[in-house]
Amino acid sequence: MLRRSSDNRRRRERRSAALQRPSERRASDRRAADRRQLDRRVVSARRHGRRRRETPTPYTVEEVTELRARFAAPGPVSCPACGSGFTLGPARRRGAEIARRVMCCGCSRAAVVPNSRPARILVIDQHDGVRDTLQALLTSAGHEVIEAADAGVALQAYQAAPADVVFINVLASGRMEAPEFMRRLRRAFPDARVVAIAGRPSYTGGVDPLAVAQGLGAVRTIRMPISREQLLQTVEEVRSAG
Repeated sequence: MLRRSSDNRRRRERRSAALQRPSERRASDRRAADRRQLDRRVVSARRHGRRRRETPTPYTVEEVTELRARFAAPGPVSCPACGSGFTLGPARRRGAEIARRVMCCGCSRAAVVPNSRPARILVIDQHDGVRDTLQALLTSAGHEVIEAADAGVALQAYQAAPADVVFINVLASGRMEAPEFMRRLRRAFPDARVVAIAGRPSYTGGVDPLAVAQGLGAVRTIRMPISREQLLQTVEEVRSAG
């Protein structure tokens, strides 16, 4: 009799355990699903918060209209809200037009404006290969390029029709040396934007000609070779600088 009672108790316990296991599994599954859903909400909140922090304040409609007009006109462009300069994003196609995203360096406002007008660029280098390479890269972006193998001829060309940007090879500027060209150019055109380039890092006399050019007013110095993207970005930054 005692043994039968013990057997009955064990059978009841097994039945109870068998009945509880599915419910426990379901409860565990629900808890795991709740944890996954909570984790997804936390990650989503973090992402949205990061996006909100990275999203700049947009310009007003009137400011965007004024900004587009400033970028379409020649000369430096300043922010209509605070007067600071801009950082320029890469040019991208938007439908039928090519536009770029600009962000103010001062107030961090941003807008998308049509790609600025083609630049008139003067390239000065004795070497035909360098001139041809720079011309191909610049004209592929729609810019107008004037070549000169001699800095003296280039100075006359600039006086006849000033360029937006001047690239001069300080190691191969022709019969007129690059420092003399820059002195005369800056004396007659204080706002001229000159980019000094050099094709090799070695130089004699312990003086870096790029440093000399920078001291004479070059707004940028470049050690060749340079990629197309870097070259075009340099043109945009130099022509948009105040």
